[in-house]
Amino acid sequence: MSKADGGNDKAALPLNSIRVFVEAARQLNFSRAAQTLGITQGGVSHHVSSLERYFGHRLFVRSGSSVALTDSGRLYFDTVQEAVSTIELSTRQLRQRPGDSGRLLVRTSVPTFAMMVLIPALSRFCPLPAVAVDVVTSLSPPLAGDPYDVLITRDLVQDDDEHWSLATEQLVCVAAPSVLGEFSAKPIGDWPFLATRSRPDVLAEWANRQGVEANDIHVAATFDHYFLALPAAIGGLGFLAMPRLLVIDALRQGHLLEAPMTTVRGSASYKAYINPRTSEAEAAKAFCRWLKGELRESDE
Repeated sequence: MSKADGGNDKAALPLNSIRVFVEAARQLNFSRAAQTLGITQGGVSHHVSSLERYFGHRLFVRSGSSVALTDSGRLYFDTVQEAVSTIELSTRQLRQRPGDSGRLLVRTSVPTFAMMVLIPALSRFCPLPAVAVDVVTSLSPPLAGDPYDVLITRDLVQDDDEHWSLATEQLVCVAAPSVLGEFSAKPIGDWPFLATRSRPDVLAEWANRQGVEANDIHVAATFDHYFLALPAAIGGLGFLAMPRLLVIDALRQGHLLEAPMTTVRGSASYKAYINPRTSEAEAAKAFCRWLKGELRESDE
């Protein structure tokens, strides 16, 4: 085979022809493949022929207007179709830009809230007209020009943005039913507690309101975030003092129970800020209104 026919191993990969081949193999019809790709039927034939010259053997058997894969064509299609599909999907996802009509970009500095509260509830957000919600997390405040439509936070302040007060934390102590049954009759000083490095204030604030000195609290294990400590509490490793709104589902499902102690009104609150530069102002307001109602119902 000559180098002109693709015999040179260092020849540039015919990526465009590979994409056309995959679509033609999916459709088994050059005309439909051409319509999908937005090229002519002759263009499909040209790319397929180029790829066949590159390999040095046929990929399709042509019979009038219909085509069928050869054994080599079927083997190659099975090998590359998943990779091409992954490229197509990744490209479409990256092409979706903040500000695209019908999309709302929600940024939050509280990843546990996003995981435990916001994302599980999103299916209940049904605005008219419909809008898709994308969620991203970042612990740092947005910089000027950073893309977002709504910022949900507990600790950041955006002075220029319209804001909604969503909820104030109510601190409770939870544990797996077996742990609560084992330790509920014992002094709090004997309880094994789980702590989080991201919110060291919560355990101290809760203990103080129970009249317990911080030095009397036995910390059995420490985790970076609540989304790591929660599975540990459900697994029976100990008691966890935390905002109630983050553990609503686990309480409803019976995976965790509240210890019969005083509920503490925390000092932190959750706010939603609407970016004044958003192109989806009405959708952002509808989202904030919906989320505030959702959190109110969860706290009842």
